[in-house]
Amino acid sequence: MEKNRKSFLVISRKERWGLTTWGWMALLLLLIIPTLFFFRNLYSILAPVEREKTDILALEGFVSDYVLVDAIREFRTGHYSMLVTTGTPIEAGGLLSAYKNTAKVAAESLKKLGMDSTRLVVVETDEIMNDRTYNSGLAFRYWLRAHRPDIRAVNLMTMSVHGARSKILFQSAMGDSIKVGIISLPNMFYGPYDWWHSSKGFREVINEMIGYYYVKLFFRPYEKELKSKIK
Repeated sequence: MEKNRKSFLVISRKERWGLTTWGWMALLLLLIIPTLFFFRNLYSILAPVEREKTDILALEGFVSDYVLVDAIREFRTGHYSMLVTTGTPIEAGGLLSAYKNTAKVAAESLKKLGMDSTRLVVVETDEIMNDRTYNSGLAFRYWLRAHRPDIRAVNLMTMSVHGARSKILFQSAMGDSIKVGIISLPNMFYGPYDWWHSSKGFREVINEMIGYYYVKLFFRPYEKELKSKIK
């Protein structure tokens, strides 16, 4: 009879294991500490400096003007023979400017700062909607194939947290035969360990983090006919 009554019950009581207050605090610490460590070191992940031995220095043309001074300094101290600016069409202000591509803007600005024009090469890409960094890398590779087929490594200079993503995309464009070194210059608006203190730093670092992991997980290299304007 006792067994039959139990079969009609709708509520039962069972012994279970659960976390105590101290257990929940320990679990939170296990989650929070690695997260804080990750975010504290996120800038260095996204802005690496890993030079290769080469005499070709490339500069992404979208960089801010203050980066150009560092590019000239790197060119001179690194004993490079050529500085190549890469870039895509200007998205804003092009109607008011004689220069329609960021690669050209960077090159002309470098000349104003005293860069030797005979050691300066402009590699532009045509209008593209997606994968601008990757296509800039392809255009650069085509230039190397045509003018410096002997090159086995290049150094790419760019702004801070864009560096890691640029390295992956340029390396994908170059293939296995050319190694890509990366020089990520510091950002003057925020530091590597306090970037979250400013809205600009927070937005840029988080956006680049998303872009970096998207590229690492989902981007697949492709190649298409790409005209490059080399001047």
